[in-house]
Amino acid sequence: MPRTRRIGGLAAAGLFVAVLPGNVKMAVDWRRRPTPYRQGAWARVPLQIPLVWWALRVGRTA
Repeated sequence: MPRTRRIGGLAAAGLFVAVLPGNVKMAVDWRRRPTPYRQGAWARVPLQIPLVWWALRVGRTA
């Protein structure tokens, strides 16, 4: 809905930024887990950047 698109995009971007420290903490805490789990945990960290960018872009197209 165009009326809520801007605030929705900003809220989603805020959520993705707020989750970032949790993803870093999980990746650090999982340093003794098997390799696939560690790789998955660290792979989530850089994926936050395009998610934030995407949410901001959606909010700007309102």
